[in-house]
Amino acid sequence: MQALVWTPAHRLELIEVEEPRIVLPDEVKIQIEMTGICGTDLAVVTGKEEGVQGIIRGHEAVGTVLEIGSAVDRVKPGDRVVIDPNESCGECDFCQRNKPHLCLGVDGNGMRIAGINAHGTFAPLFVTRQRFVHPLPPTISSAAAVLVEPLACVIHNFHEANVTPDDSVLILGSGPMGILCQIVSASLARLTAATEVNEYRLACAKSICDAVFTPDELNEDNVRKLLGNRKFDVVIDTVGTQLHTAEQWVERGGTIVPFGINGVYRHTIAPTAYIQKAIKLIGAGEYRHTFEQALRFAARHPEIGQLVTRSYRLDEHQTAINELLGYELDSKKEVISRTIKTVFKP
Repeated sequence: MQALVWTPAHRLELIEVEEPRIVLPDEVKIQIEMTGICGTDLAVVTGKEEGVQGIIRGHEAVGTVLEIGSAVDRVKPGDRVVIDPNESCGECDFCQRNKPHLCLGVDGNGMRIAGINAHGTFAPLFVTRQRFVHPLPPTISSAAAVLVEPLACVIHNFHEANVTPDDSVLILGSGPMGILCQIVSASLARLTAATEVNEYRLACAKSICDAVFTPDELNEDNVRKLLGNRKFDVVIDTVGTQLHTAEQWVERGGTIVPFGINGVYRHTIAPTAYIQKAIKLIGAGEYRHTFEQALRFAARHPEIGQLVTRSYRLDEHQTAINELLGYELDSKKEVISRTIKTVFKP
C-alpha cells in the first residue's frame, strides 16, 4: 500500500510500504476513512519540530474495522471507530499512578504515539490494540469524529486550567485547535473572546465567541468595553508564539495555557511578576482520560464537523500542505481563506 512517510530527506513523501497485519490477539485492523492534518504535522514539515524518519505520519483518524484478533471483544468488523493515537504502555511508573498522559513507555524512551514515533494514519490501513479504538455512535459524523482526538486535548487543557462558569477566557488564534477551544469555552465559561487574522476564520470565531479581535483590535479600549476594569481570567495560546500577549491580557490571579506547538519559539518570563500577580502557567501535556468525554461532547455538538472544510487524496499531499502553509497565495487565496480543518481521504 502507499502511505505518507517522513523520509530521511526531511520531506513528507508518498511511498510504497508493507501493509500492516494483525500480530497480537487484541489488535484491530482499520480501514482509514478520514485523517486530519494536524498542526504538529505542519510543525515538522516547516522544521519547527523534529520528525522521526521512516514513520508514517497522521494521528487524527476515523475508519471502519476490517479485521480483529482472537481476543478482541469491544469492536467487530464493520464498526465505525475513532482512533486514540496515544498508546500508553500501562506499565511505567506514570501509567501505574494513573497518569497515562505522562507515559514513558516500557523502554523509558517515551510513549508510543501513532504518527509521531510509530506508524500512523496517513495510509489506507492501520493496526492498533483494541483499547485504543473507540466505537462511534451513529449520530457522530465522520467529519466530527476526526476532530475527537484534538477535542480530547482541548478538554484536558480546560480541566488542567480549572476553567469555571465564572471565568472570562481569551483564546489567541482561531485555527482548528483555537476554534475547538472556543466551542468548549462557550459551553463552559462566562465569556469567551478570541483573536484571528484570517478573514474566514475570523467570521467563524464571531459565530461562536462573545467578542473577536484582530491583533490590532486587542487593545485597552476594546477590552475595557468588554470586561470593564478587568482582564481575562484564562488566556490560551493556540498559536504557539503568543505568551507575551497572554501575559499582557491575563488578570491578576489568572491562568496562562501554552497550547500551540512551535519547538523553536522561546519566551523569557519574569518570575517575580508571576509571583506578585499570582499568575499560573499551565503545561497540560497529552490528554488524560478525556477521549470518551470528547466523544460525548462531539455527539452533543455535531456542528464541529463543519470545521472540516477541505479534503485531499494522499497523492495530493503537497497541494494540501502548500495551501495550509499559505504558499502560492495569489492563485490559492480563496481556498486558503476558506479553510479551517483539512483532512486526507485515502
